[in-house]
Amino acid sequence: MRFLLTIAILFLLPFAGYYTWRGIRAAMSRRSAQGADAQTGADGLPPPPLQVLALVGAGLAITGILALALGGVFGGSAQTGQFHPPTLEDGRVVPGRIDPPDGR
Repeated sequence: MRFLLTIAILFLLPFAGYYTWRGIRAAMSRRSAQGADAQTGADGLPPPPLQVLALVGAGLAITGILALALGGVFGGSAQTGQFHPPTLEDGRVVPGRIDPPDGR
């Protein structure tokens, strides 16, 4: 049941965001129709939402790539040795491990 609720919530979140965005845009257009100043771009039109979302998504992707790269350079661990993945032995799971190199 919890799994189905998680899937349902994740499925419905984009729809809720879209309808929230539509409600905000409708309120802004009603306010601008009453004479209040609306935020506009250089060409006098509000920025298209897909262009803004694409720029935000590209910025987040670049930030994530830079964080991974810098984390590997400055914060990466210098582990050496032989990796052994988890295995199933006699009906139980033996966790994975990293054995130190033979020269130490």
